[in-house]
Amino acid sequence: MFSYNLKLAVKSIKDRPSLTVLMVAAIAVGLGLFMTVITMAHQSENIPLSYKSENLYLIQLDNREVDAEDVPIQARMIDMTYQDSSNLMALNTAAKEQTYTFTTNGILNVEDENIQPLRSRLTVTTQGFFSMFDTPFLYGQAWSKQEDKNGDAVIVLSKETNEYLFGGINSVGKQMRIDTRVLTVIGVMDNWYLTRKFYNRSYRQGNPDQAYIPSSFAFKSNLPRMAGFDCWSTTKNSREFGNVRLDELLNSECAWLTFWAEIEGKSKLEEYKSSVNQYIENQKSFGRFPRAKEKMNDYFTNINEQLTFVNSRNSTMGFLKTVAYMFFAVCLLNAVSILLAKFMRRTKEVSLRRALGAKKSAIMFQHLLEVVIIGLMGGAVGVVLSYFGLQGMMSIRLYASDYMLKAKDLIPYYHLDWQMISLAFLVAIFSTILVALYPIWRICNVSPASQLKAQ
Repeated sequence: MFSYNLKLAVKSIKDRPSLTVLMVAAIAVGLGLFMTVITMAHQSENIPLSYKSENLYLIQLDNREVDAEDVPIQARMIDMTYQDSSNLMALNTAAKEQTYTFTTNGILNVEDENIQPLRSRLTVTTQGFFSMFDTPFLYGQAWSKQEDKNGDAVIVLSKETNEYLFGGINSVGKQMRIDTRVLTVIGVMDNWYLTRKFYNRSYRQGNPDQAYIPSSFAFKSNLPRMAGFDCWSTTKNSREFGNVRLDELLNSECAWLTFWAEIEGKSKLEEYKSSVNQYIENQKSFGRFPRAKEKMNDYFTNINEQLTFVNSRNSTMGFLKTVAYMFFAVCLLNAVSILLAKFMRRTKEVSLRRALGAKKSAIMFQHLLEVVIIGLMGGAVGVVLSYFGLQGMMSIRLYASDYMLKAKDLIPYYHLDWQMISLAFLVAIFSTILVALYPIWRICNVSPASQLKAQ
């Protein structure tokens, strides 16, 4: 019986090809825009390092002055001072690992005169960064804790930077320069894709760093400091602190380092908070942390909590989702009209079959098979339209960035994976069945006598 109904459904699709094409187009066009937006949202809202993101905490301590305003949300809270960052690193806490980061820049160059110098953005951090964030290595490894302590002139390159400067070979042990400072390559990272670059609180997409260097070396070399400086208890203008004497900055109340701790489990988190609170109380005896405890805005937020807030503030994506839903709804309403016109042309045929003893359920099943086939066709065309829609949106993103971003870094955000393709077909089939319910009900409830009597 199934094969018979399937044969009738295919015959019906071929019988009115123009209406079938219109129906498939209505589903495909609406689905194409819908899946383009949903895929962008899906890819951008994925949590980086999701398998351990609940254990990776951004630590923000409130060292501000007494008359500083309350901070109602974590995103507006300042970063950490160097004093507190180095002190917490030295404390025996419940954290499995701790690290801090800031950004610097410079010209990367090698001895080969055929290789043009590369203006680069680099992350300055500690050895714990690589183990905490599970960075993949193609060659070599991260620097050791001893090298971190000594401020050795070592560098970890990204895969792309290594390909540019050394042709992609194993460059571990080779020397290069940041401006005029000579460093030794100690490791080359493999491709490291993060949906958002969370570790410096920029949450940017498609904007990877070129290299990573030890903070002790950066301080010893007095490399530029690209950070937001929030300064308290000082007469210095905070905007000047990127260029003041390093020793003055490191001993100041300026918050400018992004501090992270890996803490496994709620009990360890409470233990860690207790250690930090005790540390703050000890620092109060030195005149630091002047705000009353009940007025301090200290934050311990994991990656999940941060990205939930960041994604909720994406008004552009929210607007695009609304437009996509509305456009898809309009396409489905048009599909109802097309199906109604297509099915109502068969009233005489259906009435004759019912008069000969065909059950309503059999007729409904035949028409459901037909709309499922149409849904599959619409889904296939919709996936193709989604692919080109995503390519178009990626081109717009590249143009908006003045081509400062690279297409290969953006591809993961505009990529139709199998999860999205499967969702596209499910949505196509479900929506086609949904819009077909009324036309099928209409044709199955036409009185056979009224149609046969007219013959």
